[in-house]
Amino acid sequence: MIKFIKMGIIMKPLDNQFGSFARFNPGIYLKDGIVHMLYRAVDTDIKAKEKYVSFIGYAKLDTNTNILYDSNKKVIYPTLPEESMGCEDPRIVEFEDRIYIFYTAFDGTTARVAIVRTDDFVHYDKLGVIDHYTWDKDAFIFPERIHGKIAYLHRIEPGIQLDYFESFDQLLSDCAWDNYIEKVGASTIIHREHIWENQKIGGSVPPIKTEKGWLLLYHAVDDAFVYRGSVALLDLENPSKVIARIPYPLLEPEEDYEKYGDVNNVVFPEGGYIHENELFIYYGAADKYIALAKIGVDELMAELDKYPVE
Repeated sequence: MIKFIKMGIIMKPLDNQFGSFARFNPGIYLKDGIVHMLYRAVDTDIKAKEKYVSFIGYAKLDTNTNILYDSNKKVIYPTLPEESMGCEDPRIVEFEDRIYIFYTAFDGTTARVAIVRTDDFVHYDKLGVIDHYTWDKDAFIFPERIHGKIAYLHRIEPGIQLDYFESFDQLLSDCAWDNYIEKVGASTIIHREHIWENQKIGGSVPPIKTEKGWLLLYHAVDDAFVYRGSVALLDLENPSKVIARIPYPLLEPEEDYEKYGDVNNVVFPEGGYIHENELFIYYGAADKYIALAKIGVDELMAELDKYPVE
């Protein structure tokens, strides 16, 4: 068995600052040696209910985790009815030379996926919210078209779905999701298989392309609501096909900062990249902090080779 090497907390909430109670669940984008981070921030604990509203802040780091810049203010925040109770859990994808951000829009009743586009992490253009028959979260696209189409991965409990669209307009259109309740089974590419996945699974880090396939880090929740992370490998040409999947968690709550926080026993990766042949993942710890872990790419790919999916 292999495990991610934990490198500790890299960002904490700051008293009397933006995100004074928690900063967690970061989206990550590495470009020219700069790590661009969009992080979820709250000023109250989850028990506050109607006062618990999430915003998204922005920071820049170097690859040694030194914070070079912190907005210390909200850059993505509720402006639409669908997100009146928060903008949560951003994922960042570079696609066709532009930056797209996928986050959870929450209105207090239903979670939906919202899409924002930016070119500079200063100006943010909200493209819209995807709406259909039920809750949807943990969404992002592949960084390139698959056979000419946008590949959109998302999570309607309890599994992980992958659907294909011609354009963002189509992805955001109501008609594209007509009768999706009848299609969700056929779109589900990863199902729960292990006891530590009993409750649900969901995509974590946007897919990372390798020679052997698309690396997909995903999270899983067990019956005690402990969050863990593992890795699957998707076919390069047909990512709806899972070609390998490690049957045990590579990341799980072990440290105090992962076990005790606003929501205990949570590790929740949302961003990552390969740098100097190591895979780095940034994750939320106990809905309170942002932490970092890494693993050697060769080690990870060799382990995936042991668990092919027929």
